[in-house]
Amino acid sequence: MKTLDEHNKEAFKRYITMNESQLNGIACPNCGVELFDSNPNVTLTSLPPQTHIHCEICGYRGTRYC
Repeated sequence: MKTLDEHNKEAFKRYITMNESQLNGIACPNCGVELFDSNPNVTLTSLPPQTHIHCEICGYRGTRYC
C-alpha cells in the first residue's frame, strides 16, 4: 500500500497534466488551424455548459459548448 503523501504526489501530477491545454479537433474560425481547450478542467456553468478555447497561431479566443 502507498502512503497518503505518495498518493497525493501522484494525484497532483495527474491534475497538472490534465490541466494543460489540449487540442480539441475544432478548426479556428480565423485561420483554420486546430483549436485548443485552454483549461480542460474548467467548465463554465452556463446553459449549455461551455469551456474556453484558443488558437496558438492567430491568437483567437472564445468558448465552445461542452
